[in-house]
Amino acid sequence: MTIKQIYNMFLHCRSVYCSSETLRSYEGHLKIFFDYLETVGGKNIDELSFLDFGNTPLYSDFIIYLRKKEVKNVTIRSYCRITKAFLRYCYQNDLCIDYLKGVRLPPDDSHPKIVLYADEVKKIDLCFDMQTKKGRRNYCIFHLMLDCGLRSQEVRHLRYENIDQERNIIHILDSKGCKSRITLIPDFLIQEIENYVRLYAREPSSFLFLSLRTNKPMTRNSLKGLFTKLKKESGISRLHAHLLRHTFATSYLIGGGNLEFLRVFMGHSDYNVTKIYSQLAAEGKMLGVKIYQLDPIFFEKGY
Repeated sequence: MTIKQIYNMFLHCRSVYCSSETLRSYEGHLKIFFDYLETVGGKNIDELSFLDFGNTPLYSDFIIYLRKKEVKNVTIRSYCRITKAFLRYCYQNDLCIDYLKGVRLPPDDSHPKIVLYADEVKKIDLCFDMQTKKGRRNYCIFHLMLDCGLRSQEVRHLRYENIDQERNIIHILDSKGCKSRITLIPDFLIQEIENYVRLYAREPSSFLFLSLRTNKPMTRNSLKGLFTKLKKESGISRLHAHLLRHTFATSYLIGGGNLEFLRVFMGHSDYNVTKIYSQLAAEGKMLGVKIYQLDPIFFEKGY
């Protein structure tokens, strides 16, 4: 069986429970690995099979290949997580030998995450023109990610009917890994969303935030463009969409939040991912910096 055929089987298997965005991530990251295989094997992946490589330590050699290209370790680790998932699938289905055995990834060399400070959020808020449809929309998007911990995909797919105003709850449906969860939403943000809906007559059955140009659901690129613009206007060079989730999680723990509750709020299936924020929170407390504070609702209703 060719590697291309195995790859198609792998994607088909993952499509049962993975979102379309996750599948696109698999495709993009695995292309790097397949380019490497074609370089070493001298043929396209629709002609190559794992038998062509014999007992060659493919996974470790791929890592060495990337390091020689002077790719940052954090990028290598990102590529290798997807490659590891693919090779594990192949091994578990008796399609290749165990290329993963005994292989360690290079250490993480990513820069420490510096979450948003209170004064920085005030500066960003000044970038939103609340007298316009666009400004109100973008303000709500920004604070759903910052004050509720939503992912960019979850904000883009949010519907008005998913917000239970009476109980201050957001129902997040079919998120990453096709999982659903609930989280809390502060009164101030409910009011801002209500104002947005009242002024711009959103249909309850449609997505809450639409492109102003096409009147269709916002795309990943349009949301990325929003943060590029905010970064420029606010002068906060480290600003990006996922930093808002980092800030939410860190602020929640600094405020005395429970780590297990945070895991549920964030939608993490792996507890080890959530524990990363313990260090960020400890550093914030130790330094006494004024990190953006969450609404008291997370500490009143969470205990």
